[in-house]
Amino acid sequence: MSKKITDFFSNKSNDSEGNSRGTSTPITSETSAATTSEASAATTSERSSDLANLSQRKKTDRTLKSSTLKKWISEDLAPSNAFVWLNHEENGHGQVKLMKCMVCTTFEERIKHNRDFSNAWIQGSCNLRLSNAQDHAATKCHRHAYDLYIKNLTSKGELSSNMENPLRPHPSQRTLEDGFSKLNETQLEQTIKKFDIAYFVAKNELPFTVFEDLITLEKRHGVDLGDVYNNRKQCGEFIDVNAQFIAHQLNEDLTKAKFYSVLTDGSTDNSVTEKEVVYVLYFDPHSKSNPEEVEVKLSFLCLKDVKKADAEGITSAIEQSFESLGILPNELYSKLVGFGADGASVNSGNKNGVKALLEKNAPWLVYTWCVAHKLELAVKDALNGTVFDDVGDMLTKLYSLYHKSPKKMHELKELHDLLNYEFEEGSVKPKTCFWNTMVAFKLSALRIVLDKYGVYMQHLEHLSSDKEVTDRQKLKGYLRKWKSSRMLLYVALFIDVLNPAAILSKAFQDDPIDSVGAIHNLKRSKQSLDQLMSKSFEDLPSVKHVLNKLVVTDTTCTYQGIEFPVHSFNKAAADVKASKNTVIESIHSTVDARLEGASSIELESVAKILNTEHWKLLAEVDGVEFADNMITARPLSSNYNQAILEEWHDMLSHTVNFLQSEKANYKKTWRLLFNCSYSSKWKNILLLVQLLFSVPICNAKLERLFSKLKRTKSDARCSLGEERLTNVLRIEEEGPPLGSFDASPVVQMWQSQKVRRPNQKRRKKYRARKKKVKYYHVSEKDANSDDSVDDINDVIDTTPAPPASESDNVEDMEVSNDGTDSSGSGRTAALLFSDTDSEASDFVGFLPEDL
Repeated sequence: MSKKITDFFSNKSNDSEGNSRGTSTPITSETSAATTSEASAATTSERSSDLANLSQRKKTDRTLKSSTLKKWISEDLAPSNAFVWLNHEENGHGQVKLMKCMVCTTFEERIKHNRDFSNAWIQGSCNLRLSNAQDHAATKCHRHAYDLYIKNLTSKGELSSNMENPLRPHPSQRTLEDGFSKLNETQLEQTIKKFDIAYFVAKNELPFTVFEDLITLEKRHGVDLGDVYNNRKQCGEFIDVNAQFIAHQLNEDLTKAKFYSVLTDGSTDNSVTEKEVVYVLYFDPHSKSNPEEVEVKLSFLCLKDVKKADAEGITSAIEQSFESLGILPNELYSKLVGFGADGASVNSGNKNGVKALLEKNAPWLVYTWCVAHKLELAVKDALNGTVFDDVGDMLTKLYSLYHKSPKKMHELKELHDLLNYEFEEGSVKPKTCFWNTMVAFKLSALRIVLDKYGVYMQHLEHLSSDKEVTDRQKLKGYLRKWKSSRMLLYVALFIDVLNPAAILSKAFQDDPIDSVGAIHNLKRSKQSLDQLMSKSFEDLPSVKHVLNKLVVTDTTCTYQGIEFPVHSFNKAAADVKASKNTVIESIHSTVDARLEGASSIELESVAKILNTEHWKLLAEVDGVEFADNMITARPLSSNYNQAILEEWHDMLSHTVNFLQSEKANYKKTWRLLFNCSYSSKWKNILLLVQLLFSVPICNAKLERLFSKLKRTKSDARCSLGEERLTNVLRIEEEGPPLGSFDASPVVQMWQSQKVRRPNQKRRKKYRARKKKVKYYHVSEKDANSDDSVDDINDVIDTTPAPPASESDNVEDMEVSNDGTDSSGSGRTAALLFSDTDSEASDFVGFLPEDL
């Protein structure tokens, strides 16, 4: 039976199997090469195994004496303060067994999210080399843990003198100046411009893809921006660094602040994830942004995901938010004086609420129910069950009628353009008004309906008479209820009644607002309600506006084309006039009940102490002791009480006699007092003033953040993670305006974080390599067989490459597509090799094409 050339490889495989089974195979010219190859491979494998065992034995046998480690700590590792964090375990013979990092072990939960985190030095490192300890000391993860450790000691007052400079850079570590010097002037200018563009993207709530388009546009305008750091991924990193710089400034402010309060609110984002936003309120008597006044700052701290929005989850979110700035719980609770939130039981519960959990660590905590929420609830209580239910129902259904039908909205606009009435409100579409909306939104919806009342009613008349309208019966019912003089006059009345409450609500929503401003606005709102009580119904502004636009005849009263019988209009006016005082008194009483509780009494006392504009008048009536009871309202030690009262009387006399506080804003007066040469004598009373300015009043700013959250994390950007989303919101909330943002220090901080490559060129694409073929031994007998070249090609394609140890005996030859070798000889190249250890010589040559 004829043999094929592939039988050679089958025999070779069988020979290998036979040898593995312990059978004896005679050495022939066909098998000698395979046998020698296997022997060579085995020898190489044994040598590699011996080297590995030797290396492992050397690593295992490495010893480190305890005295040597102590020398490292005192000399080589001294710059990183290794005496603080480097611990070790001994094997009982004075030799080190393991090395551990104490600070990384202590703060493992805080640092495990860092990119370079490793638990090797927490469990114990057996790599007993000096370079290993030096590398660990230089990691960002270790420096973060060390920073937390130092802050913890500082808060306890246990920081020793030899640890005053605990974060000195390692000699091999790149310093800030070294990293920044790597950028030349051109590269520095390019990088600053890119940081500005990234800041613009985040500040304007734009997607990161716009960064690449802006880079292209700037290059088109001739701006030199280089070829690196131009993609959307780098835009995200630039935004993170910008936000980190803002957070670093906030950390410095909180470190200087004597007290602060925390404000929280919760909601869900577009990915249906529970979010808790945390803000911090603190007082800055030496504000750089406003050099003439003291400043109460309400700053965005963090946006946290909460697994469950219960008291424990919210409290944990608060602590984690401060920890993200490096403020540990000990420092947090030592300065925390207030907690502001809405009135939900999860926040205000006396036993298991967030307030109760915070009071366990800060018993002096003052809980403040947001005054803006209280005001909204007061107005809701006053109007509930009154005729405003009908007015509110009209506002809601009008909004739904046109919001859900573009056709009806188009017809309404055409009718509005045809009518020649004088309109004061610009909007044509009705605005929404639900019970959970702010008073200001209710007022805006009422004003639009009053201004376009005739347009809406005429359009409803047209729709209710159009047989093609499917819901015309429902519209007829609307028309019977709303097309009445009584409804028109009540809309005008509620505009006048809600206007003082809306002004107060807007004042409470200012960011930030202190107790002086809150009490001032509350008193002004009550005065406005009292003035409305004393005015006649016809003199109310909105009612007077309606009466002036009426076209009265003997039988009808017409308002914007809507006719009312005279007798029915007069009767409705009398009914609405009779209810005026009832509605105003109801709002007045509910506001007093909501805003004048025990906490409000304390709030008024605080405002009385801080409002320097009234000090002179009060001192003339009651003397310098007019606020003694307020200052000592909280229990203090007797010695402290006496000292603080003496300082209070001295400061009060100085202010009244020399500063003319009645003519200046109270914030300006306090700036003068804190910078006064006598301030060192009043340190106790000024400390109390800082505490009073840090009491929270309103958290309406937090609700506005959720509007930004919905715009930022839209349906198309639901993949934004917690950290990146927090950074974007931090820039939107706390970032300076675009015109005043300076990216130079941000670039400096970015350059110092790790090694950058500003000179990196764009990488070229790899070219596809030409196909190469490996050729193997072919015996003379097989070479003279009648098998086709296709069988050879099959062997070549299916046979593995020769081992690396035989690479010296193998040459590569490129084969063109037409089957010729690179020399153009017109023959298929089958390069063979011979084994030098074989006694039989192998045939070496080329196989002809016609084989």
